Amino acid sequence: MLYYSLDKDAHQPRFAYEGDAGMDLALSHDLTVPVGGHRIGDTGVHVAIPEGHVGMLFVRSSTGIKRNLVLSNGTGIVDSGYRGQVKLSLHNTGDTKQHIPAGAYIAQLVVVPIATNNIAEVRVLDNTERGTNGIGSSGK
Repeated sequence: MLYYSLDKDAHQPRFAYEGDAGMDLALSHDLTVPVGGHRIGDTGVHVAIPEGHVGMLFVRSSTGIKRNLVLSNGTGIVDSGYRGQVKLSLHNTGDTKQHIPAGAYIAQLVVVPIATNNIAEVRVLDNTERGTNGIGSSGK
């Protein structure tokens, strides 16, 4: 169960269609993002991500296509212990400023389970078939 609360100017999160993975989030205020610029958008939504899960923020497909807006860091992460407002760091990749009115659903939150990992430093890592072959190595 995902619990949430709303600030007074927030708009109700929604799932556009039954079975959707992403819960749509709207801005709680008007926002203008200049060409090549970054702005922080407030949603007024606070969430309690269940322990053992993470909230991943993405722009909605239509936001990227119609408005040339992306999240400044690609994907936002909402940890299970965070109770502050969900904010969106938006970057305008287009050639015109973008004005987004309050109430526009521009992002989505996807909650997924995570593996909890213990970490330990070792002198040498085990060998694998891939080894150190990095970017582009699978296009042999």
